[in-house]
Amino acid sequence: MKYKSRLLLWTVSLSLGSGALAAVTGGGQHQPVPTPTAAPGSVIPAAPLRTAAQQAPAPMPPLRDDPGTRSGEVQPGKPPKVQPTPTAVAQPAGLPAGVTFVTQAEGIKEYRLSNGLRVLLFPDPSAGNFTLNVTYLVGSVHENYGETGMAHLLEHLVFKGTPTSGNIMEALGQRGATFNGTTNLDRTNYFETLTNTGDNLAWAIRMEADRMVNSRISGDDLKTEMTVVRNEFEAGENNLIGLTLKELQSVAFDWHNYGNSTIGNRSDVENVPVDRLQAFYRTYYQPDNAVVTLAGNFDEAEALGLLAREFGPIPAPSRTLPPQYTREPAQNGERSVTVRRVGDLQALMAAYHVPSVRHADTPALLVLNELLGNEPSGRLYANLVQTGQASATGTLPLQGGEPGLLLGLAVLDKDDDMDRAQATLLSTLEQAGDKAFSEEEVSRAKQRLATQHAQLMTQPGQVGIALSEAIAAGDWRLLLERRDAVARVTAADVQRVARTYLKPSNRTLARFIPTAQPDRVEIAQAPSAQEVLRDFVGGKALSAGEQLDVAPAALEQRVIREDIGGVKVAMLPKETRGDRVQLQLALDYGNPETVREAGAAPDFLGDMLTRGSTGLTRQQLHDRLEAINTNLSVSGSGEGLSVSLDTERQHLPEALELLQSVLRGPTFPESEFAELKTLTLTALEADRSEPESVAGRELDRIFMPEGTRHGDLFYSPTLDEQLEDVRAVTVQDVRDYYTQVVGAGHAQLSVVGDFDPQTIRAAVPQLLGGWTSGVKYERIVRPLTRPAGVSRSINVPDKANAVYVAAQNFALRDDHPDAAALEVAMRVFGAGTDSRLWNRVRQQEGLSYGVGAQTSLSSRDEQGTLSAYAIYNPGVREKLSAALQEEFRRVAQSGFTETEVNNAKASLLAETRAAYSKDAVLAAVLLNQADLDRTFAFQQQWEQRLAAVTPEQAKAAFVKYINPDDLVVIQAGSFEK
Repeated sequence: MKYKSRLLLWTVSLSLGSGALAAVTGGGQHQPVPTPTAAPGSVIPAAPLRTAAQQAPAPMPPLRDDPGTRSGEVQPGKPPKVQPTPTAVAQPAGLPAGVTFVTQAEGIKEYRLSNGLRVLLFPDPSAGNFTLNVTYLVGSVHENYGETGMAHLLEHLVFKGTPTSGNIMEALGQRGATFNGTTNLDRTNYFETLTNTGDNLAWAIRMEADRMVNSRISGDDLKTEMTVVRNEFEAGENNLIGLTLKELQSVAFDWHNYGNSTIGNRSDVENVPVDRLQAFYRTYYQPDNAVVTLAGNFDEAEALGLLAREFGPIPAPSRTLPPQYTREPAQNGERSVTVRRVGDLQALMAAYHVPSVRHADTPALLVLNELLGNEPSGRLYANLVQTGQASATGTLPLQGGEPGLLLGLAVLDKDDDMDRAQATLLSTLEQAGDKAFSEEEVSRAKQRLATQHAQLMTQPGQVGIALSEAIAAGDWRLLLERRDAVARVTAADVQRVARTYLKPSNRTLARFIPTAQPDRVEIAQAPSAQEVLRDFVGGKALSAGEQLDVAPAALEQRVIREDIGGVKVAMLPKETRGDRVQLQLALDYGNPETVREAGAAPDFLGDMLTRGSTGLTRQQLHDRLEAINTNLSVSGSGEGLSVSLDTERQHLPEALELLQSVLRGPTFPESEFAELKTLTLTALEADRSEPESVAGRELDRIFMPEGTRHGDLFYSPTLDEQLEDVRAVTVQDVRDYYTQVVGAGHAQLSVVGDFDPQTIRAAVPQLLGGWTSGVKYERIVRPLTRPAGVSRSINVPDKANAVYVAAQNFALRDDHPDAAALEVAMRVFGAGTDSRLWNRVRQQEGLSYGVGAQTSLSSRDEQGTLSAYAIYNPGVREKLSAALQEEFRRVAQSGFTETEVNNAKASLLAETRAAYSKDAVLAAVLLNQADLDRTFAFQQQWEQRLAAVTPEQAKAAFVKYINPDDLVVIQAGSFEK
């Protein structure tokens, strides 16, 4: 539901472990090339269910942040050296010169180059792409006084390029890559995902080897990128959860750099000399301090040869890595900190020191984290959300190679009793060791963690990223060993660690209170990775899938299109890694009158369908789905339902039976509706002081059809009106809309993956047969509104970051001859990291962390929309506005160059083909085709039209449909001091 978006954005970040620290406090990630995302839903059972407001997928276990000594690797304070290969390991024949095989586990092989570089290969021939990761064992923990934020700032600068590779971000964009750079407490990671075609693999390896030692790191680049990073810092300052977390960490740690946020101190970011950045780069960006991971579609021998050729000539450095010897002493009593900023929510956090991720207690702590923070079975959720004391709860482990934190969180409405909620939060956490957990509870939590890991291993690209976290903790195999350790955890283990670490004397709430009898918790030294792994034996690698030809004609030959009982069905059977199956379903129902009369009630449909059905409670549904390694999400509105199901071949029949129960037998429990309604209202209230929400709402209201009033079909309500609409909804309203309006009379279904089509043919009549709506279906067509151009600024107090949003409507459909030319024009103008807007506003002038523009076209009606956005410091509002206006008008004046247009066409084609290699994307495409009665012939025609676009046609389309004078521009931020 759209009403929840702001609160969910906060809580999603809390499910990502210490990797979220950089993002939630404003640091750590470049903006990647946009990729398709799954439709929002309410049930994602294979995710780490740690927050009561949102369940977000993340790898298990969260092996993160290891600034300490890594046994068997480069020892801090000692000359770098290459660990000798054990004599028991046989060396394969035909290895490139200077390459040594080290070990392997579950399909992942480790090699080492003579200069100390470690290489991990995880091939998957069924993947259409490869992902190349380079992990440097350096993060914010390695920064000295005056250097906070340096590791993250350096991450930005190495994208500026080398004398040989040029602008790396631009080059990646031109190749249609998905890429990113992230900085954590003790590691920096770069990855790019490309199709394994042409010279992509050779180019990517050559580029990463080049920027390892040849990045410019110039003063001129620092001047512009510093302001971009500062803008990222300011964006983090707008987030009340991230801001509170940053303050909490700084109080929880007296001496250790785990107390510093990755984004750093503002004055350090603004004033760091370029020579210190260059010295930092030369010290840590070296082969003996790096691990290269290649996962996905590639030939092992070819890849190893390329890696040896490009990285091998880099000499091993002669420098000695600075030692990391600071250890945080035991805490002497409760601590607290209070953060006062403008906002509409209250938040409580309690943090407890816990040992390294390698410590024997960590597996039990991971299970404890699930038992406390899960929704709806977790103790925090039961004691705070279900009693009405809080709107959302969660837990978050911030662990690494050295001792870290375990956090508990509660989010409250501004009128809730904070003292009461604080007492409940602390008693729930600190009395967890006194109330025994049942074996059933522990088994359920362990199953969730096992499911997360099993699903992770089916995605080689994501495995590569997860391995970087394990590498930072000491050894990549910890990702696998910690999984096995979790499986051995008992209820007694969980009880013991709760009693050991969740004590008042070990807590930081954000206050200092002396105590006469300190009860210090001494954190034991963790064993080395080699000791932990002494008896470890990896499991069997998953079976690989097939490599799919994603050309439109080839795809069409594989698709089976049928009408099954009135349901339009599109199926693409194929071999997949882990025998996975992706199914998507769309139901269209209702008409303008039913939607107008229903108000906000249908917006609760998707969530309520998964909160109880005949014979299944919400928790029972979660348990059944997790037991069969299945993800289910359902979203709904007054016009339709969207369903996404991700399962395994062997479990597809049972998964479809569960889906039938969800869709055909919902019970709409009153208690679940009350919780959902409270969460919705809380999230809406949070929008009141968020620049993005304020600007977006104002933009929607300007584009309302003229003369519409509250209650009309196309009316966009004010925030207060929307709150009243939601408050007025009852569970009976939702139930009535389901009973009277929802049905399967107009349905489309798509399936991609490892399945027998006969299974679908047999299941569809059972799933949807006889399900008719009580009203006639009529598609709702929104009128094309074209308000006069206007520019407005809205002051939102006490926000360090401002937002620019702009829009313009025009009449155009996606099958018009102009559509391809306009798409090429927008790709050059603002839809990529090699676009004009990106290069000028971010790369050259450093005015914004994120900027772009794109158009969207209807497939049914002549309705098109231009949208543009940017985030920025309020002090550069005039410069940013002028730059965007100049770029809009420059197109009419000088058009586009042939090089720009050719690069845009190549990027659009590459991005589309890369997207088709993902089964979930293919399922969504097939679903859309079924709805529109299209095939891949339409895509083939689009590619042909795209290839024929000339610079003159691109300019003509842009000028025809985009008029800078007609832009509706809204800017929101703290403009009044």
